[in-house]
Amino acid sequence: MTTQPDDGQNEPDPDFIKSIRAGLGYWQKKTETMQAGQAMWLDGQRFNLNEAVVQGLRYPETWQDTAMLLLQTFDFSEWRGYWYEWTAVFEQALAAAPEKETEVYGRMQNRLGQLYRLGNRLPEAEAQHQAALALAQQLVNDDLLAITYGCLAEYHEAQRDVGQTRTFAQAALDLAQIRPSVGRIAAFAHRILGSIDEFVGNWPAAIEHYQQAIQIWRKLNNHVYLARTLYDLGSVYATTNKFDLAQQAYEEAGAILSPTNNVKDKAFVSLNLGVLYYRQKDWARAEAAFLQIDPMALREQNELDLLGKFYNNLGNVYLEMKRWDSAANYLALAIALFRERENALDLGNSLGTLASVYGQDGQQEAALSLYAEAIQLLLQFPESQWAQKLLREFGAADEKLREALSKDTDKK
Repeated sequence: MTTQPDDGQNEPDPDFIKSIRAGLGYWQKKTETMQAGQAMWLDGQRFNLNEAVVQGLRYPETWQDTAMLLLQTFDFSEWRGYWYEWTAVFEQALAAAPEKETEVYGRMQNRLGQLYRLGNRLPEAEAQHQAALALAQQLVNDDLLAITYGCLAEYHEAQRDVGQTRTFAQAALDLAQIRPSVGRIAAFAHRILGSIDEFVGNWPAAIEHYQQAIQIWRKLNNHVYLARTLYDLGSVYATTNKFDLAQQAYEEAGAILSPTNNVKDKAFVSLNLGVLYYRQKDWARAEAAFLQIDPMALREQNELDLLGKFYNNLGNVYLEMKRWDSAANYLALAIALFRERENALDLGNSLGTLASVYGQDGQQEAALSLYAEAIQLLLQFPESQWAQKLLREFGAADEKLREALSKDTDKK
């Protein structure tokens, strides 16, 4: 009979190690390709998966197999919002690694860096990616280098650093295009470059990059990342008033995600559809689309920026409906979340929108204070097309409100 050592200090029983390897092999086979149905099945099996990982990390003999399983199931943990649970697991895995100068170790560092970024632990995230970069250069390993460039691009994209994002994304793309083993990195790089072009308002370039990424995801048959890039593409179409094309992109993304239980991705589709209807001034349909989102589910998965956008967008709809109290309440919720996340760009937008609510609801002094804070925040983003648009709108509204107050004072 196979027995487990009591304290893990004695030489492990070879049969026990063999049984752990067999279990890890089972899970590796079950997670070779991660599609919607498979992810749904794994959702109900994740505690069994976690037990296999815990056992595998106890022994140097099974570390490599366990690390490969963690890397293979990373997409699942991110799609389903379990990333906050897996952070400690990846920390444990790196601490237990018998060798720390291997490609697998570097890939694990990058994944931990991504988990830190999702948890807003930004200095730790960058440190993991920089350590992986140094290791890739030391090993002269182009696959690890391409992956790390992609992760650094993603990190700087989240910080809205246009120059650094472009540099690392292009470096990742250049390597991935000649390294078939990391072909999906090319799709990620195109998506990130598209996002940066969207950020600065270069719409044709953004569309081209998103379409390139979509083409790769279709070839790789990766449905979730295909859906994500489709709703990114739809966002550009909506911004440029190509409403039919935006609707098509969102509908395809929604159809892909329909059989999944990916809370975040489904919320993004509903959010984008709501924005599309908002741009068409169809307030009722916009409200209905936003209300498809479950805010409690987003909070449970720590998707706080997305939750903030949900509250902000509902607040915008209620502003247009002249439902002042509802607008103010939802915008206040968004502002609290964006402050917590130190998300200056979205915070500036929500503050300026709440100022508009107050200005129309007879609270002019409060509105002026909010406009002032919003403008100061938005000035931090000179490269953002959206920030510049908001600055013009909020600046004009602030000036108009000050003139109106000045006239009222003169009359008195």
